Amino acid sequence: MSKRGTFLFLFSVIVTFSIFSILNKPTEEDFKKWLYNEHQIDCNEDCSIVELESVHGDITERIKYSDAKGTYSPGLFTLRINRQYKSLNDPEHMITIDVIGFNGRFYPVHSEEEL
Repeated sequence: MSKRGTFLFLFSVIVTFSIFSILNKPTEEDFKKWLYNEHQIDCNEDCSIVELESVHGDITERIKYSDAKGTYSPGLFTLRINRQYKSLNDPEHMITIDVIGFNGRFYPVHSEEEL
């Protein structure tokens, strides 16, 4: 294969991958589904309030958390969401969700507390 043919092939692969990644960039709706499927966390329409079940022995309670602070960073290929939620029952109890969405999936970056 000539240099020009190799260049055109690599260029077309990169362009195809880029278009595919842009079209499959996750949305906030995908984030809500991911929270529920991965962590059984219910989320309101803009995820400013989340609700999850907490099990302590035989007692199961639903705890609501409100959005204390966070960032939302949409990029060309990715969606980065970093939010910190404060418990409405106990303001000292907080959870952090830090994920990056790429190609239709979300990947946890880190968390201060296991969800």
